[in-house]
Amino acid sequence: MACVGHASLDHVFEIDAFPAEPTKTLAHRFSARAGGMSLHASIACARLGARARLLSRVGDDEAATFLRRRLIEEGVQADGMQRVSGATTSLAAVIVDAGGTRQIFIHRGNALERAHPLDVRQLEGAELVLADPRWPEGAAAALRWARDHDVPALLDADVAPLPVLDRLVPLARWVAFSEAGLAVWARGATRDGALSRSVALGPSLGLVTLGPQGARWAEAGSDAMGDVAAPAVDALDTTGAGDVFHAALGLALAEGRAVPDAVAWACAAAAFKCERGGGVEGAPTRAELGAWQRQRRER
Repeated sequence: MACVGHASLDHVFEIDAFPAEPTKTLAHRFSARAGGMSLHASIACARLGARARLLSRVGDDEAATFLRRRLIEEGVQADGMQRVSGATTSLAAVIVDAGGTRQIFIHRGNALERAHPLDVRQLEGAELVLADPRWPEGAAAALRWARDHDVPALLDADVAPLPVLDRLVPLARWVAFSEAGLAVWARGATRDGALSRSVALGPSLGLVTLGPQGARWAEAGSDAMGDVAAPAVDALDTTGAGDVFHAALGLALAEGRAVPDAVAWACAAAAFKCERGGGVEGAPTRAELGAWQRQRRER
């Protein structure tokens, strides 16, 4: 699996509660973690048993060194995460309260803005492509390569400028929106209307994630909509849940699972991660996820 897009260094502060007014707030725990949509997805895929590689652009700095080391530790091929001379890696401050709710403050750096083009030869051998919209040129090149080589491709359509989504959505085989991303794409249309429009433009599946409510989707050639509820959990941290969902969804669909089963498995993977906490560090292995699902069924 090739993940194409954003990588960042996350500075995570865990607090008891968000203050009602601006003030100083004591964090009871701090950690530096690998972040970014596609980087998270690559780690989640590797844990679920895929041979994962990350294709991204980072700065010429210590943050890039940290991220490369974490990818290698997770068994992700890191050669495609290339430095841009004189540029800076994306950084984020992630604030997580005791209920698992988080706020993220992002400095994107300029590595993606100054990125050299994606060498599509690095995609050779991939059986699945997952792209996010943070690096539009790289995502477009990867999605076109996947289409031309009949390789399944999933677009993680999070919030992005509307022209970027307009460019990328028609190139993907499957597109999975966040709620906020779909709101941008919808142009005032209803949720179902926006999903129907997405599959009319080329993708065979258009889906929106709904957090603890699960997901809703439309398939090309069908007027019916589908829904899957997410497993109910006590969330310690929702950071990276969407990225874990997209990784699991892409793998399940590429393995040939039916859409309802694939979406349910992805919802379970994201719920597991939220219950465990720790950002993408909480992503499950395939064995862990299977055991967790069996345990819940036996309750």
